[in-house]
Amino acid sequence: MSETRKERLLRFALEDAAKAWCTKETKHLDMIPELAKAFAEILAKSYTHARLGNATTGELIEEIKARIEMDGNLDYRTVDSD
Repeated sequence: MSETRKERLLRFALEDAAKAWCTKETKHLDMIPELAKAFAEILAKSYTHARLGNATTGELIEEIKARIEMDGNLDYRTVDSD
């Protein structure tokens, strides 16, 4: 059975949360699985929200392109796509 999008995001987030115990400053600490899971759940939620407030122009354009492609209602072309 393949994993769902939510399960995949949670797996990625758990991997990222576990990195908190792998830094030079924290590698001496014992990992607390419950804390790692709670942190991963918070991270997974943030992965689903576009962070456009600090985005570069290129990132904004890529976000717009992705939204257009997902929606499928608008045919666009870039300046260099002749």
